[in-house]
Amino acid sequence: MAFRPADWPSLTVFMAIVAFVIAALLVGTRVAMLRARGSEAARHVTTRVAVGIALWLFVTSTPVFAGVLAAQPFPRIPLAFAAINLSALSFGLSSLGGQIARHLPLWSLVVFQGFRLPLELVLHRWAEGGMIPTTMTWSGSNLDIVSGIVALGAAPFVERSRTLAWIANLVGIALLVNVGRVEMKSSPLPFAWNVDPPLQLILYLPYALIGTVCVAGALAGHVILTRRLLMAAPPLPPAQYPNA
Repeated sequence: MAFRPADWPSLTVFMAIVAFVIAALLVGTRVAMLRARGSEAARHVTTRVAVGIALWLFVTSTPVFAGVLAAQPFPRIPLAFAAINLSALSFGLSSLGGQIARHLPLWSLVVFQGFRLPLELVLHRWAEGGMIPTTMTWSGSNLDIVSGIVALGAAPFVERSRTLAWIANLVGIALLVNVGRVEMKSSPLPFAWNVDPPLQLILYLPYALIGTVCVAGALAGHVILTRRLLMAAPPLPPAQYPNA
């Protein structure tokens, strides 16, 4: 299963998307903690999150770099996907996830999912170059580009209409679940579709970051957005937070 690396322009855009997801988490953490507990706590928690991200990238990238997943795609790829998703769910359900849900503007939680639009454009470019199967694009079974379009379109109006926020959230969740299904069925696994080439992004760096950063970020973002939408009362205005 020969793997064809990406061209430099598309790889540069991909890495910029990865950087955006990481930066959004750090900025969101700082803003939420600044509003909730003041500048000292914001600095402390943001530093801890930055260290946690670095450790997450190291722990998840080391097996890829060492060829552990490539040596035995089944069952290691499904186990890796499960670990990534469980970690993202845990973060979204954590106390920090709750602080982000409560203290960030609703529009920011919605617009965050807009990164999936340029990501899908990158995947389409990679499919055209024979790097990944077309099943991973809108030409095949992956319509995740719609989630990015809906998020960007709905974000300016969600402060006045929670219904739009719910629509963007549910559309994104449904399409993210479908992404997971298509990834599994396109990967080099015994039960996968017969596609050429098979999806091998998770086996190589930096492409594996699409799972550990982009997919995990989208899932955690949906959990946090859902928590916000389920809150009975809106958060207090910034002027009422101590040390804001």
